[in-house]
Amino acid sequence: MKNNKNLFDQEIKNLLLDPKVRHMKDFPQHGGTNTLSHVINVAEESFRLAEKLGWKIDEKVLARGAILHDYYLYDIKEQGLSPYNHGTSHPKKAVKNADRDFGLNSKEMNIIQGHMWPLTLFSPPRSKEAVLVCLADKYIATKEMVFNKYD
Repeated sequence: MKNNKNLFDQEIKNLLLDPKVRHMKDFPQHGGTNTLSHVINVAEESFRLAEKLGWKIDEKVLARGAILHDYYLYDIKEQGLSPYNHGTSHPKKAVKNADRDFGLNSKEMNIIQGHMWPLTLFSPPRSKEAVLVCLADKYIATKEMVFNKYD
């Protein structure tokens, strides 16, 4: 099954035109990258995984959910949050910010709320797109934290 990469890429480009999204580059993440680079990598990996699994996805929903999944807009260290506290609380903050700034549908909200599952036990991913972002986020975060690889 082939998904429309051009539609996916166009939605990402549209989001990246917004200065509020570009502002994510100002927040460090995973020890050596920034939040904007991280979410772009998660988005690309999510699409690759959908293709590898042969899953038909909603390209626009996947792009928006992946790019906005860490739209919490703060520096973790400046907030004084432990990794656990940040891990459990930032999806709700990201949903609130993204819905306020971009208006989310229920699938996009679940992508953001569910991306830290199972850490956020009561917010599991409930769509293919949410599962893809959850898996891609863990894979990309591991590359960033353990292997210091920031494609």
